[in-house]
Amino acid sequence: MKSRSLAAAMALAACASLTGGASALAAEEASFFLGGSIEARPFARLYAPEGLAFDSAEYGSASTLSLDLDARGPNARAYASLEASLLNGAAAGDAWAAAGLASAGVLDAGGLLMAPAYDLSAAGDPPPTLFQARVRSLYVKLDRDWISLIAGRQVIKYQRGALWSPTDVYTELDLSGMSPVRRGADALRLSFPLGATGAFDMVAAPSASMEEGRYSARLSGMLLGIDAAALAYRDGRPGSALSGSWSAGAAIGADLGLGIDAEILASWPDSGEAWLRAALGADYSIGRLVLAAEYYYNGGGPAADAAAPGAHNAYAALSWAALDLASFAASGTIGFSERSWSSALSASISAAQNAQIAVYARLSRAGESLPTGLEAGASLTVIF
Repeated sequence: MKSRSLAAAMALAACASLTGGASALAAEEASFFLGGSIEARPFARLYAPEGLAFDSAEYGSASTLSLDLDARGPNARAYASLEASLLNGAAAGDAWAAAGLASAGVLDAGGLLMAPAYDLSAAGDPPPTLFQARVRSLYVKLDRDWISLIAGRQVIKYQRGALWSPTDVYTELDLSGMSPVRRGADALRLSFPLGATGAFDMVAAPSASMEEGRYSARLSGMLLGIDAAALAYRDGRPGSALSGSWSAGAAIGADLGLGIDAEILASWPDSGEAWLRAALGADYSIGRLVLAAEYYYNGGGPAADAAAPGAHNAYAALSWAALDLASFAASGTIGFSERSWSSALSASISAAQNAQIAVYARLSRAGESLPTGLEAGASLTVIF
């Protein structure tokens, strides 16, 4: 909590200095932006204990307000992204279940605030209506030609793969919505540019105790036409699957007509057996049609990655921008080890200026002994 308070104070102080001191800067050197979106997403969900004989249904809705604030000076930036949601029915139940996993240490709550608050000792049926809010990003950035420093909650994007990314160690994958979302972390990030394409990154996500923080060093750049990166990582968080462990990883990406991405991360806990995670993906575009596929090996099991608990996993996606104002997408995932799978179809169209309508359907099964679920819904998003 101390590190979060420090990061928030630094970001707010930077906002005040950039906006309140704007008169000291030339007009072309300073700017301020305030924007966001409002989304309403009703949906229905059916369950089939065996085969596709659906015999039960539930309904839910999620209304979300997102705000983005961006203040910039000649060599500084302060950014905040806030999110608040009102959840009803099945949407409240999903959030309640995720809060239980976070309380048990399986998932990272990521600074989520909920009303009513989840109580692990008195957990019961989910409330019919739930309010939750989250600070997605809140950071200040100081930038010079030879160095940059970012302090606060931020998305440290080391992602390579289309879905899974073993070396993306600071973000948590959220698959609860219509599309995957990566959650940020409270951290200090120091970057040194190396030429036009390379960089040396040092990141610290400290806790109240230095031993319980996370720390890494990453070197990236172009090597013989290949985008490559090497990572060293220490995780000391109590209760985490990687708690008290050292990890080393590497990632490469190349465009050979067919885009190729590969990652590997090996972890050695202070006590217990080591494990390996790796991903190999490819993508190809034909005009407005984009195809992507990825294989993911998770040798650490559900404790290492709750989003893909089995050892062998695969993902495939196809997207088509049929018109300038309309697009279609299809995707699917398979967990071979636990025999889970999910498939989804979606379509979106720009209904008016800054307004978008989307419809989707998702058929999934979390395991061989679990029921099949069919979810269908729509969303209306207005951007301002």
